Amino acid sequence: MTSIISLKKVRCKNCHKCIRSCPVNSIMYKDDQAQIMPEQCVLCGHCINTCPQNAKTVLSDIFKIRGYIKNGVVTVVSIAPSFSGLLERADLVSAVLKKLGFTYVHETSQGAALVSAEYSRLLELGTMDNMITTCCPTINMLLEKYYPDLLPMMAPVVSPMIAHAKLLREQYGPEAKIIFAGPCISKKEEARDPRHAGLIDAVLTFEELIGWVQESGIDLDSLTSVPFDNPSPKSARMYPVTSGIVTTLLAQEGFHGYKPLCVDDVENCKALFDDLRKGSIHGCFIEVNACPGGCINGPVAGHSTGRFSAQLSVEEYTGGEKTEFPELPRGRDLSMTFADASIRENMPTEEEIRKILRRIGKETREDELNCGACGYSTCREKAVSIFQGKCEPTMCLPYMKELAQSLSNSILKVTPNVIFVVDEDLRIREFNEQAERVFGITRKEALDTYLYELIDTADYEHIIQNRSAYLDRVVSYDNLGITFSANILYMPEQRMVLGILKDITKEEQDRAHQHRLRMDTISMAQKVIDKQMTVAQEIAGLLGETTAETKVTLSKLKDMVSEEG
Repeated sequence: MTSIISLKKVRCKNCHKCIRSCPVNSIMYKDDQAQIMPEQCVLCGHCINTCPQNAKTVLSDIFKIRGYIKNGVVTVVSIAPSFSGLLERADLVSAVLKKLGFTYVHETSQGAALVSAEYSRLLELGTMDNMITTCCPTINMLLEKYYPDLLPMMAPVVSPMIAHAKLLREQYGPEAKIIFAGPCISKKEEARDPRHAGLIDAVLTFEELIGWVQESGIDLDSLTSVPFDNPSPKSARMYPVTSGIVTTLLAQEGFHGYKPLCVDDVENCKALFDDLRKGSIHGCFIEVNACPGGCINGPVAGHSTGRFSAQLSVEEYTGGEKTEFPELPRGRDLSMTFADASIRENMPTEEEIRKILRRIGKETREDELNCGACGYSTCREKAVSIFQGKCEPTMCLPYMKELAQSLSNSILKVTPNVIFVVDEDLRIREFNEQAERVFGITRKEALDTYLYELIDTADYEHIIQNRSAYLDRVVSYDNLGITFSANILYMPEQRMVLGILKDITKEEQDRAHQHRLRMDTISMAQKVIDKQMTVAQEIAGLLGETTAETKVTLSKLKDMVSEEG
């Protein structure tokens, strides 16, 4: 079956925020992605609202619903009572829905009134030690999956949505399409629960409804109020706020000796259930809701108003009139059976837990910070999750931070290069040990110093101004008597400059020495060449004189022979 919440993988950025926010640790971290485990999820919506990248999406029925309307099918809306605190112009809600094309519009509060009557009947019977309300499907799933031993305390009654759907199905027949509209994600799962097959055809969130109205361009000022197609349920409209069920029952016959207790927010409900497990609570009628403040703070409410102003709007809309519970017609069954849906997972041995903890730097009990940054309450709980393949060791943020700092510090400590970081004002922000030795000041002193107090910063100012870099630039600082090969880099995300200076003084001295040797050699060669040229010229001069004398002698001899001949 398709998951109610899905992930846009391209948007998941490894922030782990959804994992930390999940109250039941039902999000697996695998292949660098956060993946929801539907069989363990209770659809509280925390992951959707906390995801900074909008990487989570909710399964939508809106195109199915539009198809019903387009095809002329009879459509009946059951709208959650929280509409009066969340939707603009509550007095026009029925008119707007009919403008969109819905055939009939009813308030889910009708179903809430029926459920209240069932609760009142059970309270009067007084056979249950404690009675936990079952209107919130998220809390119902929490109990079935994680507290199955508390199932006998759950009121064996369907939710207002299901009670109302049964009423509407009787009224409009099997061919009509019944659509629930509300601020809740878990209602989608409840609607497709096999135990309620054939009752709800689609679920429309308030977020989707608001977007649909805006897209259609309906002018609210041009509409006139249209009544709902149901009699007023009055006090049952208080269901979407904290203590709404208790308030409704108080308006009727009271609690028949039970003590009312109202708890909202998943974490608070978990704490309550832990107390119930201990057997420390008795004789209570317990109203529970997954969302802080009640349904008006649902994960897909789509409102911009605060939950307290929404609560005031609900109370104002409801009014103080007392309303009798409707009589339950014979044949309508509002009972509900809840079942153990807990997951039995493999558990590691103590030695396997210790081995995993050692992998993430938890050598002793004192190393177990139990900070909860990974999303798990304790380091041991996380180790169990690693064993079960739900998460990875790298999700331990303190360990990874310590490891990164250790590696970073080790690199900065052992490198022979001078490394420092300055901000755009040239204030020193990082200063390694080699820099301390070269500049003769401690890191603590350097962090209160500007770079221009130590060296000429013309190059750094140029780089800051142009967001550029200098690579392998040879610079000499006379005040230090050192020559460096400098790599100066601008870091745009941090708006800082990183300087890495390699001491090449000896190399430069050796290079200068080699240069002098070469120049001396060239000079000596030039002297030899000059001397050789001088000798050659002298030899040439001597050879020239001898040749001339020979020529004169031979010429005379020639003339003598000629004369004698």
